[in-house]
Amino acid sequence: MNKDVMGYLLTTPRMVGTLLTLAVVNLAGGFQPAHADEGSEERREGSTSQQVTVHVIPLEQKGLGQERPGQEGFEFSWEQPIRLRHVMTHALSNAQQLGQIDDVYWPAARLVDTTGRSELLERQQTAADQLGQLASYWEHRGHAKRTELAQALREQVLGWRLGYQPFPELDFERSRQTIDANPLLHPGRYQLMLPQRPRNVAVYGASSGHHLPFVSGQTVRGYMQALADNDHLLAGHDREHVIAIGVSAENRVLPWSYFNAAGDELRAGELLWVSPDSGLFPRKYRELETELTSLLKHWIGDNSNGTNIDSDDERLNDTTQSSRFDQLMQPPGYSNWERQDLTPTRNHYGGVGLLQTSTARMAPEGETVLMYADMQEYRRYTVSMQVLSWLEASAFYTRIPNRLYSPNPDFSGDSVLTDKGFDIKFRLREESYWFPALALGLRDFAGTGLFDGEYLVANKRFGAFDFSLGLGFGREGARNTIDNPFCELRDSFCSRPNQTSGTGSQLEFDRYFKGPASLFGGVEYQTPWDPLRIKVEYNGNDYSRDQAGVRIDASNPWNFGVSYRPYDWLDTQFSYERGDTFMFNVVLRTNFNTMRQVRVEEPRVSPDEERPASLDEVDWADVSWRFRRHGTLSDPRILVSGDDTVRVSSHPGRYRDPNELLDRSARILADEMPESVEHYEFELKAANQPVLLAQVDAEPFRRRIMNEDADKSPDETAELFTRSTPEMELDDYEWAHNFERSNRIGYGLNPFFKQDFGAPETFHFYQLGVKAFAATWLTDNINVFGEMGINIANNYDKFNFERDPFDLPLPRVRTDFRLHSNNDAWVDSLQLTYFKRLTENTYGAVYGGYLERFFSGVGAEWLYRRVDSPWAFGFNINRVRQRDYEGWFDHLEYETTTGHVSLVYQMPWLEDSMLRLDVGRFLAGDDGVGITFNRRFDSGVVVAAYASFTNVSSEDYGEGSFTHGFSISIPFDLIGVRPTRQRVSVSWSPMSRDGGQPLWRRTDLVGYTDDRNPFYHR
Repeated sequence: MNKDVMGYLLTTPRMVGTLLTLAVVNLAGGFQPAHADEGSEERREGSTSQQVTVHVIPLEQKGLGQERPGQEGFEFSWEQPIRLRHVMTHALSNAQQLGQIDDVYWPAARLVDTTGRSELLERQQTAADQLGQLASYWEHRGHAKRTELAQALREQVLGWRLGYQPFPELDFERSRQTIDANPLLHPGRYQLMLPQRPRNVAVYGASSGHHLPFVSGQTVRGYMQALADNDHLLAGHDREHVIAIGVSAENRVLPWSYFNAAGDELRAGELLWVSPDSGLFPRKYRELETELTSLLKHWIGDNSNGTNIDSDDERLNDTTQSSRFDQLMQPPGYSNWERQDLTPTRNHYGGVGLLQTSTARMAPEGETVLMYADMQEYRRYTVSMQVLSWLEASAFYTRIPNRLYSPNPDFSGDSVLTDKGFDIKFRLREESYWFPALALGLRDFAGTGLFDGEYLVANKRFGAFDFSLGLGFGREGARNTIDNPFCELRDSFCSRPNQTSGTGSQLEFDRYFKGPASLFGGVEYQTPWDPLRIKVEYNGNDYSRDQAGVRIDASNPWNFGVSYRPYDWLDTQFSYERGDTFMFNVVLRTNFNTMRQVRVEEPRVSPDEERPASLDEVDWADVSWRFRRHGTLSDPRILVSGDDTVRVSSHPGRYRDPNELLDRSARILADEMPESVEHYEFELKAANQPVLLAQVDAEPFRRRIMNEDADKSPDETAELFTRSTPEMELDDYEWAHNFERSNRIGYGLNPFFKQDFGAPETFHFYQLGVKAFAATWLTDNINVFGEMGINIANNYDKFNFERDPFDLPLPRVRTDFRLHSNNDAWVDSLQLTYFKRLTENTYGAVYGGYLERFFSGVGAEWLYRRVDSPWAFGFNINRVRQRDYEGWFDHLEYETTTGHVSLVYQMPWLEDSMLRLDVGRFLAGDDGVGITFNRRFDSGVVVAAYASFTNVSSEDYGEGSFTHGFSISIPFDLIGVRPTRQRVSVSWSPMSRDGGQPLWRRTDLVGYTDDRNPFYHR
């Protein structure tokens, strides 16, 4: 063996254990992997009948952390590619015979391909040269500290020992069970390192100390604090985050500062990269830091003369240097603040805050809560959501027991007043080492103004204590403890109008940040008992502006409370406020980003080496059945072009994620198709019209799923597929299997629960029922769908009137719902639809019948949408007539033409968001625009906010001023255990009037063609 290569790896410091040298020579012959879940191990991994020759070579032990003379290494040779499991089996067998294997720490095991060393050395030298150039760059600008830091990084890089590690995760036990952990070793020269549990943590980056003792249970903050207290952090280091770099996992960016540490621990064998602050790397060198951390994934040792901070370091034992090494050896207990759940709690209004006041904190993105709060004079029901990382939105109903809904008992009886509104909060900046988090908030900003107020608030955390200080206006500033600072800009800010204008749901710009102002703030303390927090606040509201129906005395501005979180999904809060009042709230929590469900599904197929010799031997009916059994494609039609291309045309099956659907489908073809088939194609359809063509080359795909590609996981197949638009006509394809269209009628039942809040008669109206549906395709283009609604239970008998008494000029297109509500059964829809793909990128539909519960008619839609384009646009036009109140087949006299031009834009720069604009005429004859903002979370849940602004004035529209509301679309696979593309939706509109009302069209080509650029289906 080459002595230079051997010495290169043998002088690796801190690698304690067995070093096995594998020299792969004289490789010949092909390798045909086999099916991973069928047959014997030999068939799954290829023939193992070749003889593996083992040569024992004495190796000198150098710099491996402890002296173990007589260490043995092994040289292997074989005649064809071999799986990792066989290499490990032979290596461990010989090591055990020689007594050289004990206490292997598998997470740090490394397989080094020395043939890739030259490329790594070239990258290493390039990085060092760039750091030298960076040092000169800052030196010429007179920045001594950044020059010194760049030079220090260059010295570190030149001292690294790197070894190319194409298969970072070595798990001997898993390699015996699954192909994913059992890669194929190609021709080359390998060295296998099986270390004991590492004693030290290597530290690089903006640090002068290269090694720390590994302490089980120690947190990242503990390690970093030891470096800081002993002056081993260089000027210009990142004070907030550090990167943990492991061989077998992604790099982890971990917080460690006094305000954001989260109790993260290092895994034995991980490195710490102390990031330089962002100012070190100008635009030209912006990718350099990423390259440095990428190189460290291949780290195996260090040749530098840097300081090793070890337990025998004299400086660490020198009491005159205020060393905190003893604290490093004593990890923080589980009651320490950094190990506890510090996600924010809620105030009585549902938003993140203390008791009555808000803070600048934001909940984890996607967190959604339902809250009930009893504040003596108020009963508040709130839904609050962290829509974006910087945006919190809340919708609420507040019941006021001391006020009646109206003075007219014929209208509302003895129902108490219910106020509805919205709160919103924006984060202006995140907390940093020196600066606090800052947020701006608006309360009841588009309601009746009973609780309206605005505020600016800042937060700074110091360990277990989180301090807030804010400036409030309106209700938030009623205590008037400070002059309104905006009065200095304009006199109009010195006073605030007493009443809101309009009929609610309007933005009252003439009130914002005006009138009296007050400071507010407080502190939240996380106790050593994880579920319990203590809150103290100073409230800027003296309740003098409140309209609670009774006088509220608040002589004491200080409030005290405790928050108790017995479960992740439940918060409770109790408080003593105003000097004489007890209050409480209950919060139910979930997170739409992290929601998951266990799924019952078929395992992924791994190809068998025993494939048909030609296409003539393929059982096409069995292939089609496997697609349907595995739930990937629902009605596969298979076409063949020549001998090298197979295309499957079908509607998607159960899988929502198109990458998973295509991966599973291609695996089936890889298992069933002969070697002559070089290309797999999948044509996905919607409404029997092609919408997407996904193509993949067979051989690269097969290599990937059989774990034969270095640096790639068998699951990383999405990058191998090419997405394009399907051709209009196929010239040279012929049917191999035609899944015949069936005239079978599909049918089923869909339960529904309709509810409304805040009506004059009662706070909560509801209806429970089912919708029985049936559908069939008459031809490949014509679909018939019918749906009947059946009432099970409701409380509509509480209606005091069938038609509301408001005399407004608009036709009643939605507000006559009460006249429809008495039906026990009704035809909800009965529609005939013709779908057609018009060109490669355009689709059309023509439809007619009973289109929705309130209207019937005819219509047409056209859509232009390119594959993977964020844009889509189209139009629809409809002539409709109002259905009668019985819900069957008769009509009323009102009829109209409605339609819109639509523009859809998926915003990649705004975290999985989609904006839709619909400009045109609405059902009541009013013209305007409908705006819908959709936010998709990682779980697949989609939340939408919608509003319609038309030429109808707020007075003519009535209460609510304009149509607006929210909806939540939940993938059904988060509720059930089987994969499915079905969804269930819940919508809420605080006030539904007749203006700005669109036709509820079942046919929406944007939804049908979603696979062209998936938003819902992923």
